Amino acid sequence: NQGDSSLALEYYHKSLKIEEEIGYQEGIASSLNNIGIIYSDEGDFSLALEYYHKSLKINEEIGDKKGVAYSLNNIGNIYNNQGEISLALEYYNKSLKIREEIGDKSGIAVSLNNIGLIYKNQGDIPKALEYYHKSLKIQEEIGDKKGIANSLNNIGYIYDDQEDIPKALEYYHKSLKIYEEIGDKKG
Repeated sequence: NQGDSSLALEYYHKSLKIEEEIGYQEGIASSLNNIGIIYSDEGDFSLALEYYHKSLKINEEIGDKKGVAYSLNNIGNIYNNQGEISLALEYYNKSLKIREEIGDKSGIAVSLNNIGLIYKNQGDIPKALEYYHKSLKIQEEIGDKKGIANSLNNIGYIYDDQEDIPKALEYYHKSLKIYEEIGDKKG
């Protein structure tokens, strides 16, 4: 979070080594996923995919459905970043299905938001707005302020893209207000 990815990687690898020594499978899967996130953030998508798939395999073996859904979502993110839209959508939908099965509302909202992004990038604005609004509704239900701000911002971006500046500003201002409330400087 502080931007020192090399130090983060060092600690994740130390954690992974200890988890492997004690056979803590859930921790191994989590560390693998976190390492994948670092590589993804650095733009090394092939290495990120390698770690996400290792994490996915372990999560499937131990029956951690929430972990499986998280890994599937991250794999979808990689395919989205690489422009492999059909694969990204496939992984996002698999993740969404599992999150719905286990009642992971926060995860459902993330998946809906990601699917909305796919539709936005494909130019299917009504479908994108539908998914963004579904995500927003869930985030409001569970009180996820950062998620709410993110969804409002995404909706604002749609209107901005369509040059509906008053509507875009309305959503941007709502988003900004929440980001300020929670002290999220990046937001």
